[in-house]
Amino acid sequence: MTFKRIKILAPFFYASFELFLHILRILPSIESGAFKGALRTIAITYPLDLTVFLVFYFCFSTDYLKKTKLPRTIVLSILAILFFGFSWVILYDWTGRIKMAEDIKLIFAGSLGHVLLNAFYGTIFRIAIEWFEKQQQKRELEAQNVRTELSLLRARINPHFLFNVLNNINSFAQKKSDKTSYAIIKLSEIMRYMLYDVKDEQILLDKEIAYIQNYLELQKLRYQNVEFVRFNITGGTSHVMVPPLLFMPFIENAFKHGRKQVKDSIRIVFEVQNNFINFTCTNFKRILNSTEEIYSSGLGLPNIKRRLDLLFGNNYQLNIHEDENEYFVALKIQAL
Repeated sequence: MTFKRIKILAPFFYASFELFLHILRILPSIESGAFKGALRTIAITYPLDLTVFLVFYFCFSTDYLKKTKLPRTIVLSILAILFFGFSWVILYDWTGRIKMAEDIKLIFAGSLGHVLLNAFYGTIFRIAIEWFEKQQQKRELEAQNVRTELSLLRARINPHFLFNVLNNINSFAQKKSDKTSYAIIKLSEIMRYMLYDVKDEQILLDKEIAYIQNYLELQKLRYQNVEFVRFNITGGTSHVMVPPLLFMPFIENAFKHGRKQVKDSIRIVFEVQNNFINFTCTNFKRILNSTEEIYSSGLGLPNIKRRLDLLFGNNYQLNIHEDENEYFVALKIQAL
């Protein structure tokens, strides 16, 4: 049910509930002579009580509680309460219930309690509904902002990765290597993944790992020593869901800064256990040349940290350790 409908239906719920309470209160006197008098009193006062509720419900929204409007709101509220108090006196006089001047004071004083109570209910109902409505709008806006920001972050990661891969294929083509065709096939599989799968908020870990393996195969084509990469998977991955492209920036960073001449110089491990995914990526560091130093800012790592915050809040663990020889990343997340 939308808040627009709730705003319209709330007065009907209140009116029904108040009428129910009035009837419940006079039921014990149904067998006595006071029942008709009590019923007549309800018939007189109930419409006026409901009118007070409706006036304050529809006329005094949260906008009137702002500092610039608050003084005027207080004055108008006092005037409205006094007006309805006198309306009670006029109504009782019209029905012949005022016998002497002293009755006017008593009825006016007694009516203020009714008026204040219904005015309070009308104001509180309206403020509560508007508060919940604004909270829902805020949550929807935050969710939309998160989705937009995540899309932007992923868009920044993908071109960076493609830029590296295309550079690799270009080097193969210049050398007229047989690896060019194989690399293009692997790139087409990667492109298919990016175009069709990463649009989803969640992806099977199996598909994400297949994507990473294609990336690793492309990287290995550049080097004679293919044993510089060790890639291990433990635990069941077939039914585990993860956000797409979550691990690639760490792997890209390992290839960018890692040594390629030493066996197991880049070690990538996925471990799935008790609905948690433990990912580690370690690389032996190498000395960058002057060109690499200029372009070594690492677009992916700041983005992935921001993305982890957006996706998991505080419910993830990211540890990054670096010394002179080694760079180590450990990420622990709960499967989606």
